[in-house]
Amino acid sequence: MTELKRNIFQNNRHCDNIIPLSKNRTDADSKRLIEKPGSTSFPPLQKEVLFILVLFFVILALHLSPLGQYRESILTFCERISGYGTLAPFLFTVSVAVLVTIGIPRLLLCTIGGMLFGLFQGLLYSVAGTIIACFIVFSLVRGVGRNYIVTRYPKLDRFAKLVERGGIPAVILARQIPIHGMVINLMLGLSPVKRRDFLIGTAIGLLPQAIPFTLIGKGVKQESIETSFAYIVAAVVILAVLWFWLKMWTEKKKACRN
Repeated sequence: MTELKRNIFQNNRHCDNIIPLSKNRTDADSKRLIEKPGSTSFPPLQKEVLFILVLFFVILALHLSPLGQYRESILTFCERISGYGTLAPFLFTVSVAVLVTIGIPRLLLCTIGGMLFGLFQGLLYSVAGTIIACFIVFSLVRGVGRNYIVTRYPKLDRFAKLVERGGIPAVILARQIPIHGMVINLMLGLSPVKRRDFLIGTAIGLLPQAIPFTLIGKGVKQESIETSFAYIVAAVVILAVLWFWLKMWTEKKKACRN
């Protein structure tokens, strides 16, 4: 295994802390979580809420404290990136793919995308880069990393085998689990889920978190603190709406299966 692959897998050492959480979960419980997502409580939003709170205080500091000088640096940086013209989206997308592959949080990159390109383009480029990164890890696990992962995290393999029958809905729900996205990629790479289901489920599953955080990124660039906070409020509302919609969707899937 090359040094790059080792770095990717070693970046997920916190799997040791995540996998033992399922010691008391039976295979039947895990099966219900994947095949009938709505049969368990829907993943909470602690991670997203915490990140939004952090961004709230960052924006507050940029507008009301001496740290405001850094806001000008941020705006200058955005203008410099825009100076690359049509090459800027390509460079950003590739950068996102590389950074997410090595474990940088994608929500941070979505926020940066919103700052650089606005809501729609920032969302498109950041999600595209994230999908590429997820598929790279997924393919590495499928191709050459399976034995390494199974040996290191045997419980992850047992859980991953339950994903196949869940298809696209299982992948979408997996993307909402409040653990590092790289761990989800490892699990899905070990699973028999089809590549098509992985790509479609990942693209849909990324949106509920990516949309509000890209919107917050756009809000960071606003001149007035009131406008910036308006973007944060809008982001919170969108996050809540998408979260409840996804929850209802999984419950509907459960009802159809019963």
